Amino acid sequence: MFQEQVDPRWVSLKKKLNGSNNIIDLGCGNNPIAGAKVGVDFYLDPQQRGSNDSMIDSEKFKERGIKFFHTRIDAPLPFKDKEFDFAYSHHVFEHLEDPATACSEMMRIAKAGAIITPSFFAEQIFGRPYHHWLVMDRDNCLFFFRKRPHEQTPFGSPPKYDKGKNSFFMDEDTNPFDMLLNDEGWYKGQAGQMPKLSRIIQKHWYTHSRLLEIVFIWENDFQCQVFNNT
Repeated sequence: MFQEQVDPRWVSLKKKLNGSNNIIDLGCGNNPIAGAKVGVDFYLDPQQRGSNDSMIDSEKFKERGIKFFHTRIDAPLPFKDKEFDFAYSHHVFEHLEDPATACSEMMRIAKAGAIITPSFFAEQIFGRPYHHWLVMDRDNCLFFFRKRPHEQTPFGSPPKYDKGKNSFFMDEDTNPFDMLLNDEGWYKGQAGQMPKLSRIIQKHWYTHSRLLEIVFIWENDFQCQVFNNT
């Protein structure tokens, strides 16, 4: 619906991925990015990383020609300096305990890369309780601010997931912004009461807008600052 409006950063990222021969996916889950030669993830169980995907199956990785490493990405990684053309990480750094180490290791093992996270604003309105950081980018620097208790779920909780029905559902505490976004059409209620706001949120979400998503692309190196005080 919004493909013609996709943010230029996302278009640039896709070109860089297509032009890279040796890609590592850091925090890959069970579906590494197309073209990845290596996938790394610490959480085999998707529930541990706030996902509803299936368990990581390293045998399926082998079928795709991908080597899987079961290890943290915010600790020393078992790879050589500049071993990879491109290091990719999609909505992972906001979960980490030590983003500074993850940034340092990413720069060490790759010549270039991309870190994708929710924006500061997205983290506020959607309020994922399993995310540890508010993230901002300026120039060639990523800033990580430890989330404070009042910043966790200010508008309510994410929709809950029913494994048996393989679907999300709402209760009295469900975040209304998730209902308005209605990602993948899970919500069957009356979001239509605010169609303009719903469409605006969906537009920013599906076009990878700067308002809702950080797409931080780097080459050679970048700066990182972490603020732990709450």
